[in-house]
Amino acid sequence: MKRSRCANTSDMAKYPAMTNEQPPPEGSVEHVLGVFHEFRKRIEQIHVPEFLGIDVTMSQAKILMLLANEREVQMSDLVRRLGISLSTMSGHVDRLVEQGFVVRRDDPADRRHVLVAATPAAHELVDRFHELNAAQLRRLLDRMTRDERLDIVRAFHHINRAIEALPPQADVPRKDPSR
Repeated sequence: MKRSRCANTSDMAKYPAMTNEQPPPEGSVEHVLGVFHEFRKRIEQIHVPEFLGIDVTMSQAKILMLLANEREVQMSDLVRRLGISLSTMSGHVDRLVEQGFVVRRDDPADRRHVLVAATPAAHELVDRFHELNAAQLRRLLDRMTRDERLDIVRAFHHINRAIEALPPQADVPRKDPSR
């Protein structure tokens, strides 16, 4: 017996009438999240080939992003902020040290702590991440009218205001690093 293409629940989600769900009201949070999800999927489709040329894992990229914005960070602080175990963090940092992206040293104030810092090579790699994003955005903006670009500017202003209203990062719950 041949199955219908829409028998898959992910296919059914494309057709609200088949799932007995109504689309979210226009302008609702769920509506915006749905549009964002579609946007993210499309960006990933055109961005992934460039991103795959960068030879670090996603976990390592997160570490580099944190380190690129700070002078030095205690290893225990990285563990807490990324919500991973110390042994997992040590493995990631070991590989980043081998690749020349990170240096580590004992904390002179307390030798029980290890300090980790980004190298110039790490800063170059982070700059490359940002350049890839900017280049992709430029290609998309070049395809838009002036009015459409102004709509994007207004949206970014709204998002920036919402970001400014968020509580400090320390208040954001993280997953348990012991897992």
